[in-house]
Amino acid sequence: MRTTSATELRKNMKFELDKVSNEKETIIIHRASNEDVVMIPLSEWNSWTETKYLLSSKNNINHLYKSINEAESGETTELDISELW
Repeated sequence: MRTTSATELRKNMKFELDKVSNEKETIIIHRASNEDVVMIPLSEWNSWTETKYLLSSKNNINHLYKSINEAESGETTELDISELW
């Protein structure tokens, strides 16, 4: 994670956007008279949003933990993809 100023970001916009996109770099943009902001790749944002959604209900959290425990203890069934249709 790197930090830059809004002024430096404006000067190097393409470089900074490429770093975020290509290298999955997170950048904190310091703004002197406003709250700092964070620039992250859209894929990272989507991942966080999905995780937040999946953990938004107690029932879903319990189901996810149960599934993780089953997988870790070997209580899984292997299927061939052709068996799904």
